[in-house]
Amino acid sequence: MAKVKIITINTWKCDGDYYRRISLLAEQLKALKPDIIACQECFISEEAPHADTLKFLAGQLNMNYLFASGRSKRRYFEGKWVDSLSGLGILSVYPLTNVNTINLPAIAEDNDRKAQQVEVLLPDREKLLITNVHLTHLKNTELRKKQAEFVADKTKSLQNYPYSIVCGDFNAEPDSAEIKAFVSDSHAIDCYTAGDGYEPRYSLMENLQQKRHVCVDHIFALPFTNGAYPKFTDSAIVLNQPDATGVYPSDHFGISTTLLME
Repeated sequence: MAKVKIITINTWKCDGDYYRRISLLAEQLKALKPDIIACQECFISEEAPHADTLKFLAGQLNMNYLFASGRSKRRYFEGKWVDSLSGLGILSVYPLTNVNTINLPAIAEDNDRKAQQVEVLLPDREKLLITNVHLTHLKNTELRKKQAEFVADKTKSLQNYPYSIVCGDFNAEPDSAEIKAFVSDSHAIDCYTAGDGYEPRYSLMENLQQKRHVCVDHIFALPFTNGAYPKFTDSAIVLNQPDATGVYPSDHFGISTTLLME
């Protein structure tokens, strides 16, 4: 039985101690040995050529990668303001092919939100569609719900993939209206729960410090055409350990699960 380990992680743009954080992120990912990583807030700037989050991680982990640009704005990095992108990225030990980059419903205060869809060629030439998302951070439940439903509809329409995973930073908790709408529309299962992940789960450091468990990062799986679901195991919260100085890889923790290919 083949196993495919999947991790989703918001990499926190260029914030914090960027170079130390990203090196720590690469170190912890190496130890976890994932097969597929969905990254959000991947920082890149022509004015900071050595600060390319996705390219750096791909090099450190010896993985293939595909980037979907988005969230263009000036950001403060290393003592100066630079033009930059905060995009989406997929890393994989398996071959990757771009399928689609989707423009999500948006408003003027928070535009240029996208979802990235990539085909992963798994062992035995099985194909997996991975849809990588980062929904709005605004306190706008209706907008986020529209984005979640839009992702569900766009993913359901691609029916020629035996395995279909939707993951990323949903900026919504498991019992929120947005997640309930996504699950209802897509008929997806929560892979963390399906893989016996420990509860309570959490992925935001700021709320962990306040002793309130909040998880806005998720991995979902759509059903097979016959209505059955893939099986998962070893779900866990990962990338949650600081270095000796107290620096964490990101302001989010990662969510991990392992797909069982029977």
